[in-house]
Amino acid sequence: MMAASSPRVMSVSSGKGGVGKTFVTVNMAAHAARQGQRVLLIDADLGLANVDVMLGLHASGNMQDLLHGKAILEDLIVSTEHGFDVLPGGNGLYELTNLSPDDQQVILDNLRDIGHNYDLILIDTAAGIGENVLYFASASEDALVVLTPDPTSLTDAYALIKVLSQQRDVRRFMVAVNQTGDIDGQITFRRLLSVTDRYLDVYLDYLGNIPRHTAVRQAIQNQRLIDASDDGRLVAQMQHVFDTAMNRPRNDARSGGLQFFWEHSLTASLNAVAGA
Repeated sequence: MMAASSPRVMSVSSGKGGVGKTFVTVNMAAHAARQGQRVLLIDADLGLANVDVMLGLHASGNMQDLLHGKAILEDLIVSTEHGFDVLPGGNGLYELTNLSPDDQQVILDNLRDIGHNYDLILIDTAAGIGENVLYFASASEDALVVLTPDPTSLTDAYALIKVLSQQRDVRRFMVAVNQTGDIDGQITFRRLLSVTDRYLDVYLDYLGNIPRHTAVRQAIQNQRLIDASDDGRLVAQMQHVFDTAMNRPRNDARSGGLQFFWEHSLTASLNAVAGA
């Protein structure tokens, strides 16, 4: 499944907040770790990071320390009881919400050095279409968009896909519909697909839906992940979505390794700034 020479890099994004993007990401990381993969989860919602809160982690530093030269990446990575590592972002740090090209280069250099330690790197981006989101999503081999059937979520997911395709040349997107049943999930995806097919030159790959369930809310409140003790149908459906994503063939057009992804995105970011 994985190329031995480079990790698979997958961003997880959403057009708006509150759709369960981070919950999906952390549970996918745990699922991949249970399958024996070496996983790094990067909390790239810089400034409003909450992966560490969701997992009940106590990080000794954050991305700001890396950018200020106060720490190296290895010092910031936190190992979890679930078998995967986390690179914390930083909460309440406004300066992290819009990384400069120099900051992006620092992150690139550090991640390039440790990329060989992992099979899968999951990047939990911020919601919306901010510069950081565009950078991290376009730096990834795979871009996963999470949305709900809510009309505003659908509209904002389309906006995210539009901006990434037109400004950063991202043409392939995985899509998961959260907090809904099978039929509503398919309807939501078809609505998104009908608009993108009409106006954009992109390919959408539907992974499936994740049901709305009280166990999800309880897990978030208790700072734990979904596990075998929860409702069997919920667990099976989540695992189906995660397996579908990870079993997709590697994207040959973007499989040049971690260094390629990040340098490609950095170039696109500089070009966007120059053209502004």
